Amino acid sequence: MISTRTFKWIYAGLWILRTCFALFGTGYIHPDEHMQNGEVTSGDLLAYHTVRTWEWSTACPVRSIVPAFATTGIPVWFAEFLSKKYLTWGVQPVLLFRLERFAFLVISGLIDYSLTSLVPRPRNRLLGLLLLASSHVMNTFQVRPFSNSIEAVLVGLSLALLRKINSVKALDKRYYLHLLAITFVTGIFTRPTFLIFGAPIAYQVALGTFTRAGTAARWLRLVVPPLSTSAAACTAFLVADTLYFRGALDDLVVTPFNFLKYNFSSHNLAGHGLHPRWLHVFVNLPMLFGPWVLWLGVRAIVDCAISFNEKNDKSFEVNVLCPTIIQMIILSLTVLSVQPHQEPRFLVPLLLPIIVLIANTGRLAHVGKAFWVSCSIFNLVLAVLFGVLHQGGVVPSLFHLHSVVANASLGTRTNIVYWKTYMPPPHFLGVREQDISSGMISFVDLAGASQHDFTVSLSAGGYDRTFIVTPVAMQHTLPPAITDCMELDKSIFPHLDLDHISESVDTGLLDGLRLGVYILSPACDFV
Repeated sequence: MISTRTFKWIYAGLWILRTCFALFGTGYIHPDEHMQNGEVTSGDLLAYHTVRTWEWSTACPVRSIVPAFATTGIPVWFAEFLSKKYLTWGVQPVLLFRLERFAFLVISGLIDYSLTSLVPRPRNRLLGLLLLASSHVMNTFQVRPFSNSIEAVLVGLSLALLRKINSVKALDKRYYLHLLAITFVTGIFTRPTFLIFGAPIAYQVALGTFTRAGTAARWLRLVVPPLSTSAAACTAFLVADTLYFRGALDDLVVTPFNFLKYNFSSHNLAGHGLHPRWLHVFVNLPMLFGPWVLWLGVRAIVDCAISFNEKNDKSFEVNVLCPTIIQMIILSLTVLSVQPHQEPRFLVPLLLPIIVLIANTGRLAHVGKAFWVSCSIFNLVLAVLFGVLHQGGVVPSLFHLHSVVANASLGTRTNIVYWKTYMPPPHFLGVREQDISSGMISFVDLAGASQHDFTVSLSAGGYDRTFIVTPVAMQHTLPPAITDCMELDKSIFPHLDLDHISESVDTGLLDGLRLGVYILSPACDFV
């Protein structure tokens, strides 16, 4: 059995590791980690040049602005306020990056808190916290501004509130019922998929309160006020979104409805990639949680079923929490697997429920060292892969180019071209929208464009200098007529490009893991 002192040291070390991954890990998992949050709030609060994706279209927005502003918007606003008051250089991109990550680092602690309230036995709680804190999901997805990360926190808090509601008297429940109502509305407006994870919780709350109330009349007196609170919270979201996207309340904006409408169209989903229906169960779940944890999860479900049938155990963990989590796992996997577009981050909210289920069975006390060693290696490898290596040079390249542009002579016209990288989030370049609209700075993302289109983009005239950002491996695939005109300005390591593995291997181990920032010679002509 692990001692309390040893636990504190290990858990503190895991939190230090999570902090390092959050503040210094520039690995890039998916463009949504920037485009669903920081890209929007930075454009509104700092007047930086930003790109708004289809999700923020004023014609049919599918994202509520409230979760974004509540998570990254508030710290950025404070930083901007303080910089105007006490500093002269404003909020720089590096600070902006760390503010966003720090906000989600703090928010991730609510998942740890939720586990402590859901696992009552001290030994099981300590082991559950270690399993949670060592998960690569906590060091990667949860410290990034994904909407899925917010959803996972809200699922955890909802389960914690479910416990509170079942452990207090009827009169004292009302406070927690109101909190749960607000949490549910926030979850639905963050991601409507929250309904899938929250439905079993709502069912248990309705069943539990009705059982304790005794009569329908007393039950209604208990639940109607929280329902009114949820209606008020929903109205607040609708008003905020409508004012933000429309500027007036004439045309109501209902982002959850727009989200569902968009995702029910197979044509729309095809544009994001279609996947086999088994991908979540057989690929995404093992990749997120590890095969050992999933095996323990299956055994925990069997243990819960056996305990539920035993008449002598009427605890909250057996009678309420276990069935709720099992229903949540089955329902979410079923519904999300029906959708042909399946990404691992859609399952992130299941991390806490699965670990709580395992911890409460007491199985973690008997797994042995081999389990912990293998889990640690698995999680460390994936944390480094997604938190540091994967597309890890994109964000640092923007920081570098910001310093180059900021230190340029007045009137210098600059063209910046990204090729064969993930979408560079422009708010980390830190240039004013006015500089882009005036043509003083051109910022072009060619994504995976052909070599011909890339060559054509280099012919843009009227610029004093052109920067090309591309993996070193892809630069080696260009003809000499182009490479002879490209001078390496900065090499950024590491940068793992999983979309062009063969080119990276051919280039060599070190150069294959580098992103190059090149300056194009003005003497070259590609017309």
